[in-house]
Amino acid sequence: MERVADISKLVYRHKQGGQFRWVTVSVLLLAIGAILHLVSPSVAGVTPNWVIATYCVAIQLTRPTYKQAVGIGLVAALITLMTSKSAFPYGNLASEPIAALFCALLVHGQARFAFVGEKTLAIISGFFTTVLSGAIFVTLLFFIMHLPLTVYLFGMWPLVLVVALCNAVVTPLIYMPAHHFFEKQGFVADRKEEETSHANYDLKPASQALISVEHVTYYYGSSKSSAIKDVSLVVNKGDFLVITGPAGCGKSTICQAMVGAVPQFYGGQMQGMVFVEGQAVTQTTIPKLAMHVGFVPADYDSTLVTMTVEEEIAFAMENRGYDPARITSRIDQVLTQVGLKGLEKRTITGLSGGQRQRLAIGAVLATNPEILVLDEPTSSLDPAGTSELYELVGRLNKEEGITLVVVDHNLQAVLPYANRAILVMDGEIVKDASMLDTLTYMYEERLYTDALPSLFVGYMQLKAAGYAGQAPWICVADALEDIRGEVPTYVKG
Repeated sequence: MERVADISKLVYRHKQGGQFRWVTVSVLLLAIGAILHLVSPSVAGVTPNWVIATYCVAIQLTRPTYKQAVGIGLVAALITLMTSKSAFPYGNLASEPIAALFCALLVHGQARFAFVGEKTLAIISGFFTTVLSGAIFVTLLFFIMHLPLTVYLFGMWPLVLVVALCNAVVTPLIYMPAHHFFEKQGFVADRKEEETSHANYDLKPASQALISVEHVTYYYGSSKSSAIKDVSLVVNKGDFLVITGPAGCGKSTICQAMVGAVPQFYGGQMQGMVFVEGQAVTQTTIPKLAMHVGFVPADYDSTLVTMTVEEEIAFAMENRGYDPARITSRIDQVLTQVGLKGLEKRTITGLSGGQRQRLAIGAVLATNPEILVLDEPTSSLDPAGTSELYELVGRLNKEEGITLVVVDHNLQAVLPYANRAILVMDGEIVKDASMLDTLTYMYEERLYTDALPSLFVGYMQLKAAGYAGQAPWICVADALEDIRGEVPTYVKG
């Protein structure tokens, strides 16, 4: 195992979508192929085989394994089976998987031929894959339907070759915009920049904290500008950490790095390293990280996938292989934790926004993560819902011992519960201190002052005018207690 002397110099490159990006790209392109197949007009009875053309492009873009290529072919066969007007459509179940496998062989063999560029490869794969698919299909049709040999040789084969020529034209025409689109989205990258493996590195954190972010600089997809730059922080057991800063400053990217989505899902390039309970995020998987860190995105509704409250809690545990008895007892515990006890049979669509937010948190808590990361949890909640949410997570932190990391702009609501706050500006951490110290820094340096709680600002203004309070005001009760019912003379005037 190779030791890394300077973790800030360690680079990891990955394509967006992780190990399943071939599924995303293939499904989207096959859907386009199916639509084109249904609406494309024929000329003299001939039309391109759009399904073959699109899966050739998908294989060329994602370079899947041979087994994955066969899977793409099977999906293409099912699409063709449902839309085909052939006398024997089931032949596609043999022709498409074999042809897709052949296409993958062509794509993986491209490296041996320097003169074969991407556009040329699209032409070659479109033509020869269509020839092979057509050959298998018409041969099966010839034997099963007992067709005359002359029909097979002089009727079917010429048609196969004509369609293959059409595909040799349309495949590169599909490839060019598809490559541009998926490259922009980060699903494909420059072929010269191969993906990185850290399997042979001996990576150890500098801190024994639950989460240790060490000198992380990150670029999304093919972006030339970094989303975060040289970010270092630790999350200790029992912390209630708030990350704040203007929109687009890199807060969510830091959270995504803590759960491994950056860089394993979003792709791009990461320098430095993130460790979760001593494990480098590039040496494990997102599902394994999720056993330690529960993540609730800002769009929490997108994480709710079942019909009822209890089904949602059960779903997370079923995916981890919990036994039925354990699931039943855990549902009761979790719903009590998040204040949804008694709503087990309620449909998710019948819940309020705050209740759905709590359910999303409950689904994550069901598997007992030690750390909970919430990305802008109050973005779609009213003031009452925001207050209820932070009462909930504050209790989880204090009573259940769950470590909290929260991204939010609403510092007034979270102020009574958090012990640390980090201010992020332009992708860099400019302050990491106690909640009150960070607020004071923001006020004195005039940084992101829109997020400062009005009570805190009022206290700081009074202090500047000569008022000697005992402590900054966190809530109205603190202010009233500090003033002790007597308003200073300079305030009266």
